Amino acid sequence: MTDDTIGASYPATVPSALAEVLEQLDLREGLRRELQRYPEETGTILVETAEYLLHEGDREQGLRLLVALRDHPPTPEDAQYALIEIARDLREHGDPAESERMVEDLMKSADLRPGPAGLLADLFEGDGDPVRALHCYNIAAREFLDRPGESLAGASVFDIGPLVGRARLRGDAGLEPDVHDLVVMEAAGRFWRERSEQGTDTPGAFHSR
Repeated sequence: MTDDTIGASYPATVPSALAEVLEQLDLREGLRRELQRYPEETGTILVETAEYLLHEGDREQGLRLLVALRDHPPTPEDAQYALIEIARDLREHGDPAESERMVEDLMKSADLRPGPAGLLADLFEGDGDPVRALHCYNIAAREFLDRPGESLAGASVFDIGPLVGRARLRGDAGLEPDVHDLVVMEAAGRFWRERSEQGTDTPGAFHSR
């Protein structure tokens, strides 16, 4: 017998309350199939769908999707990513005070996750706010900071991205390099040597974000 209940055709990674909102929205064809095919990427797919709607001028639908994802997230990280995108949209559309309030509440949360913290760090750095950017890089790099520096020897700069941003801002602030900063310096030096040997050593070829 066919199950006609709301959300039955979505993967288990889509909470039923979120599925109800998806049913109400006029979303692109194939989204349901994409969610079924990549259930582990549910949050990423929906955030990207919301961003597409916002950028294509359908702000109402984009925000409805982000609010639904924030309130009924597949994972805690998805809720935080959605909140950041809502705050960014509010700032762009003339409500910077509410945007700042939302971001500050998230910053004060003891549960700010590394991925969303990395996104905030990038945004703060772009805004010229190194203090909050460094705070967020420390959270984003938590997995690496919990490990001895020597265990990261030989890591690629692309594998330790949050540490790269952290080291850059610590250097800008004049702080003495710690063991994890030294790991970044070694990885960056190796990166440039390899590019030089390949003949691709051009200005701006590497940016640490």
